[in-house]
Amino acid sequence: MDIDGIRPYRDDDVLTSPPAGKTIRFDGRPDDPETDALQFDMWLAADGSRGPMSHVHPRQDEVLRVVDGRLGIAHEGDRRVLGPDEAVTIPAGDRHRFWNAGDDRLHLRGAVDPGLRTEAFMRITYGIARDGAAVTPSGMPLNLLRLAVVLDEYDDMLLLAALPGWLQLLGVRALAPLGRALGYENSYPEYLPP
Repeated sequence: MDIDGIRPYRDDDVLTSPPAGKTIRFDGRPDDPETDALQFDMWLAADGSRGPMSHVHPRQDEVLRVVDGRLGIAHEGDRRVLGPDEAVTIPAGDRHRFWNAGDDRLHLRGAVDPGLRTEAFMRITYGIARDGAAVTPSGMPLNLLRLAVVLDEYDDMLLLAALPGWLQLLGVRALAPLGRALGYENSYPEYLPP
């Protein structure tokens, strides 16, 4: 995966999740999301607690390269800190978590391969957080029924590492119909580009 090149971007290529202290800019969209990578730049606030909780990408490899700052990474039981120009590759199915391990804002250049529907999933979860819904420190919806409806659509993007995947999917399948009955949706056209 080449994550060095930065392509021109539009204003709607930049997403923020203020509660999580995250900003992302999509730099390279896949021609075919089923086979090509989605490239991005990400910035994490300088408080040491930002970044996603421990998770797994069932079908995607992920590459993170530090542009500026210090990246804390926990990957399959190994914890380390990376500095500028250092990178880590996380194969599909591996448990991992990352965070800002420095005193300044962290800038990463990354990619998920294949891209799949990662951009839509991120636009929705960042949008929900940005619009003021209660979210976890990492920016995911705190309302389990709302989250279940979203994950029912995007269950191939990520799973939490704390629970077996089959158990999470069982919970999502059980809660999503109730969430839909209460009016939660898994499509958010207001967050997706036309």
